[in-house]
Amino acid sequence: MPGGDLHLTLVRHGATAWNEQGRWQGVTDNPLAERGKAEAALLARRLRARAFDRAESSDLQRAVETATLALPGHALAGHTLNLDPRLREMNFGAFEGLTLPEMQAHPAFAHWQADPWHHAPPGGESLADVAARMQDWAGELDGGRVIAFSHSVAIRALLAGLFRWPPVPQPGYPLPLPVRLGHTGLSVLKRRAGHWTLRALGDAAHLEEG
Repeated sequence: MPGGDLHLTLVRHGATAWNEQGRWQGVTDNPLAERGKAEAALLARRLRARAFDRAESSDLQRAVETATLALPGHALAGHTLNLDPRLREMNFGAFEGLTLPEMQAHPAFAHWQADPWHHAPPGGESLADVAARMQDWAGELDGGRVIAFSHSVAIRALLAGLFRWPPVPQPGYPLPLPVRLGHTGLSVLKRRAGHWTLRALGDAAHLEEG
């Protein structure tokens, strides 16, 4: 039943061409770049000895591709990958496809930066919106061992919501999230008796071994 003891592994997707170009992609549905496929292959080596009761993914193709490449055939014990749009990246609206300097030149940038936790980019969503849908998703998970493929901002918004991390402005970075997550990094949480603990954050040791 939802709320049971849970071991949750959250995975950021592999790199895309826009990631390599420094473009903010949000819900723009880009595929993995060759680098991202290589990262997912290295992750597969790390996960091959692990088994999961359930696998979830954002329905954006960079997350689905990462999951497909990274999960060994036996890891799901016959289960299929469940796609959930609540695991999507933050919708950056009019800022999608822009580099940070291009974003900063946008007339709506200053308003967004006044309170990016509660303010949304034009046509997009706020960090509070992202945290709410991610927490809604996590709260519905049954117990057991679950792996979920998602996105950097979405994962960090979930953690900020669950652990009540306050937004902290970051010099030279538009989001008030001090933690950064590398591609295919693993963040591991446990839920027991309704209480969450963070066991690992953005662990990408498999990339160093590759």
